[in-house]
Amino acid sequence: MRALRNFGFVGVGAPTAGDYDSFTASDGQVVPVCVLGDGPPLVLVHGVGCSHRDWLPVARRLARCHCVLAWDARGHGRCRPVRGSITLARMACDLAEMLDHFGLERPVLVGHSMGALTLMQYLHSYGTQRVGAVALIDQSPRIVTDDNWRLGLFGGCSAAMLSGLIAGARRDLAETLLNEVGALGGPWLKRHLVADAPLGRMLRQRLGRVDIRPLLDLAESMAQADFRASLLRMDAPLLVVLGARSPHYAGVPLDAWYRDTVKHAQISIYPHAGHSPHISEPLRFARELERFISDHA
Repeated sequence: MRALRNFGFVGVGAPTAGDYDSFTASDGQVVPVCVLGDGPPLVLVHGVGCSHRDWLPVARRLARCHCVLAWDARGHGRCRPVRGSITLARMACDLAEMLDHFGLERPVLVGHSMGALTLMQYLHSYGTQRVGAVALIDQSPRIVTDDNWRLGLFGGCSAAMLSGLIAGARRDLAETLLNEVGALGGPWLKRHLVADAPLGRMLRQRLGRVDIRPLLDLAESMAQADFRASLLRMDAPLLVVLGARSPHYAGVPLDAWYRDTVKHAQISIYPHAGHSPHISEPLRFARELERFISDHA
């Protein structure tokens, strides 16, 4: 339900007064930003189906020593209506324009999942000149797999598989999305998402009114992305955080690939965490990030 809310399929609620700002991107998109604390800048970039709210337990701790900025990316949280397509390149441009708008000098950039891909796209497009340090959370530099790359989603998600899922969503968003959510949510949620259940009927009605094309453009952009070569040239301090029980990458030796590719990278594995270590263990994550920043940024 949190992901449905963050995608705008159910109500998103109102922000708390005083903590929110925004900037207007070069194409006119207004991007809301939660700003907390004061000090050296720290930018938090959320994943698919998330929003700035997912960062708040970490952000409030880090705001004791930093100016923490966490946006709602296009098509997420309160960043709507969406102008045009959403792509990693567009969001990397948004990030560059956000740094300009707030006058951020060598911020630490932290990205989870899609947010990590956004940071990789930013580094590919703009380099590391304006970056103090980078932290990537549970994300492969290429999510699709083939015979020569087995470190993408689930250790075996081909471009054809993802293309088929995206094509299904373009044909019938409601059935494709609710089937996926039901499968992930377990038997109870699956029963309540069928077409003749009240929740299932309500969500199908709402989804029928949503223009999903920008989010599917984003999915295609992520499926096409490949930042392996870019990370070979990574010269900023890098922290990589992985969840050992991640449904996306459990059993996939991403830690070894990052160690081999970015020799100076610091790798941290959370044995009991899934895809979102910063959510399941916010205190540990905040402490490790602060230590990393103190040592390297």
